Amino acid sequence: MIQLRYILLSCWCLFVGILYAQTTPSVTLPLGTVKDFHAPAQKHANYTWYLDGITQDQGDRFTFTANEPGTYLLQLQAEVDGCLSPLSAVQITVESELPPIIPAIFFTPNGDYNNDTWEIENIEYYPTADIEIYDRYHKLLVRYKGADPGWDGYYNGHPMPMDDYWYLIRLAELRDWKSGHFTLKR
Repeated sequence: MIQLRYILLSCWCLFVGILYAQTTPSVTLPLGTVKDFHAPAQKHANYTWYLDGITQDQGDRFTFTANEPGTYLLQLQAEVDGCLSPLSAVQITVESELPPIIPAIFFTPNGDYNNDTWEIENIEYYPTADIEIYDRYHKLLVRYKGADPGWDGYYNGHPMPMDDYWYLIRLAELRDWKSGHFTLKR
């Protein structure tokens, strides 16, 4: 977390940068992650973000998208009444490998808010993944993207019976696919 505080003393201001570690804090993100960084709202403050020394957005929020592996330095500077704060920084490391997906082996769409949809662990790292679910007769029941919510166990507005179902997941990011089956329990 990056936090800046300032003290206004008569007509000049003194900024105090507060970091939660003695060294530059760091965060590690998997490839494909989107992360928001926030500066605390300070009255009359204008914020400037720098990524590897290049001016980025202005405002109290910066969205970082981990598109390429590597190490990045994100810095924040505040300006109040012409006074500039020292730079606060966080080091961002983007991992080169995406985590594996782990499809659930069952789900129970009974309205208790626990396992009510069929989910795939880590699918958020594959927002463009194509997911297809089939019944035992090879009938396509649903098709959706990795960024969409999981399957709720319905087909054309009707709940599907307790049974095994098959999935096919195409991962464009890895040029790969995964298939298997899971159980719908009622």
